[in-house]
Amino acid sequence: MIIVHISGHLKDYTGRKREVEVPDSVKTVLGLVTNLDKAFPGVKDRILDDQERTRPFVNIFVNGENIREGESERTILKDGDRVHILPSVAGG
Repeated sequence: MIIVHISGHLKDYTGRKREVEVPDSVKTVLGLVTNLDKAFPGVKDRILDDQERTRPFVNIFVNGENIREGESERTILKDGDRVHILPSVAGG
């Protein structure tokens, strides 16, 4: 299983769940988000844009590593990975 930590307004889509499990048959971050959207409709549109790229104000970390510093949405996942999806905080 892959553990996904959900925070911020995205919890509104997961029934306020802060943590969900995704089967390890999901192989990439894009697959993970697509899988989440099947279980929690609407969540994908909040995470990815029309080109299926992570929205500018959303950060995704796999085992503490920002996916933007690697393969982005093509980041490979494996059993036991921990994914954090965090909306950026802005303001002053």
